[in-house]
Amino acid sequence: MHNLEIEPPEKKGSWLYAGSTSCEVRIVRHHTLYGTGDYEDPPDIAEDRSVECFYVIYSTPAGQPKWVGGGAALSLSGAVAVAEEKLGPSLVWGT
Repeated sequence: MHNLEIEPPEKKGSWLYAGSTSCEVRIVRHHTLYGTGDYEDPPDIAEDRSVECFYVIYSTPAGQPKWVGGGAALSLSGAVAVAEEKLGPSLVWGT
């Protein structure tokens, strides 16, 4: 999988880990929507697709790995919704 943390963020913000520790969240644009690789999944889910998409990545206080994958969407607004659902009401967007 491509190293998504080197991609420039389309949107970034912060969220509170355990309600008290501020951590960064980013949405990055990418050219490949990665599939599961699972042969039991339908081809549109199992296989990688060449398509513009947006990945949610976020940091945690643990620091390793520095960035954790939070999901993907085919639009920026879809990725915002994924991030908000995953990280909850403490998420605040900056740009």
